[in-house]
Amino acid sequence: MIRLSDYLNYLNNEIIQARKKADENAVMIAKEYAQHEYLKFFKVPRYSLPNVKMDIPIKITDIDADADRNFKLNETKFITEVNERILLVNKQKLLNIQPVSVKNIRNEDFKILLNTVRAGGSITARATTNPVPEIRMPGKRIPVISEKPIERPIDGTSDETESEALKAIYADVLNKYSLINSKLNNIYIDPNTNSAEDKDKLFINLHVEMEEEGIRIVTLKDKDGKEVEQIIFE
Repeated sequence: MIRLSDYLNYLNNEIIQARKKADENAVMIAKEYAQHEYLKFFKVPRYSLPNVKMDIPIKITDIDADADRNFKLNETKFITEVNERILLVNKQKLLNIQPVSVKNIRNEDFKILLNTVRAGGSITARATTNPVPEIRMPGKRIPVISEKPIERPIDGTSDETESEALKAIYADVLNKYSLINSKLNNIYIDPNTNSAEDKDKLFINLHVEMEEEGIRIVTLKDKDGKEVEQIIFE
């Protein structure tokens, strides 16, 4: 597993080394031409790589990102949206989930769900019965010890079916507003895409195009006679 930036740097370095070897070979041929009785009157052949295009399949193995989920809950907006979904679910599944109020979202049951989202991100209906979110880090996952899970029907429901349905509604709405901002730190990849165990992994096709740009470093003397280096882009 390597960082995508390191992999791109490796490709760039390989292309630079290939161009260097081509130039070294051109210099060697030029010297041979200069010493030849007839070839010294001919132009020395030189081949360059003005641009290089590559299409490379790679496998995403992990993503290192920071996410800010300590969002402020707009209680009025949240309650309105939850109650709209409750009406729809009651009609579709023939349930009798009671509309929620401020009291419902300030009790211990809802606090567990809310803290699960803030600690680890998305929640699902089943996951909320055992809310142990995870922090993802490159190559490992660290469980976050949360509060005691909900082991009974939550307020506004009379049985497990209604309780799971209400938690699913909470999850849908909380996941929609859970992320304040995020920062992508690193993408980790594996260039080997032939493994039979990778059928469920995320693959992308990396299109890389590198164009030639030359530089020269020359030494000059300033007005005081001091030597200074100057980089000239060609």
